[in-house]
Amino acid sequence: MNDIEKQIQALERKSSSKEEVSKLNTNVSLQTEQLLKSNADTGVRLGELTAKMEQLESKLEDTNRRLAQLSQQIAETQGDLARLRSPASSGLTPSQNTPAARPGSGEIGADTTSVRAPAGAHPSPTELYDTAYADYNKGRYPLAIQGFQEYLNAYPNTDLSDNAQYWIGECLYAQKKHKESIAAFDKLLKQWPQSDKAAAALLKKGYALIELGQKAEAVVQLQYVMHEFPAAEESRLARARLRTMGIEAR
Repeated sequence: MNDIEKQIQALERKSSSKEEVSKLNTNVSLQTEQLLKSNADTGVRLGELTAKMEQLESKLEDTNRRLAQLSQQIAETQGDLARLRSPASSGLTPSQNTPAARPGSGEIGADTTSVRAPAGAHPSPTELYDTAYADYNKGRYPLAIQGFQEYLNAYPNTDLSDNAQYWIGECLYAQKKHKESIAAFDKLLKQWPQSDKAAAALLKKGYALIELGQKAEAVVQLQYVMHEFPAAEESRLARARLRTMGIEAR
């Protein structure tokens, strides 16, 4: 009887151990599932944060580029305007150097910073270009377009002719005339395919296509910028813009 009781006690201990092991396994399984779910949620959140960071990075790159360009343009414009307004460089007397009000225009000479040559005069290419560029920097886009077009009509084959055509496109883009800006950029790319403004023109053409809702054409355009100008700043901006559209650039 004693042997039988001992055997019964041993079986009870084994049974108890098995139940404990089973419970332990169940708890481990539950904890594992919770951990996997938590990791999955963390991965999703990390992906969302990464996408947001990439969007912010692309916007920051675009903003830094614009600020750098603006700073350079302001510095150049200040020097150009000082030279253009100087009586010694313009060949005008102080009274002639300040334009008079135009009848019926509502504008007075003190508010007009663009210096147009008097009738019959022939401004130099630099003077004509710098005046139009100053108008662009001041946000006077119609006047800037007029000045750049006058430059192209008078001096169609100088080192700045392609630049003048590019800034016409920029003026139109700034006025949200996206179709017209695309036509201006296309003209630049057709007449001056080797221009140093080609990459910028292609990039802004892609931006204009996005504004027009032509996403497929814009994607092709931005990818073309990356393919043709891989080392240029425009290539990095194109890649960043594609990421904001949810497209991983190839």
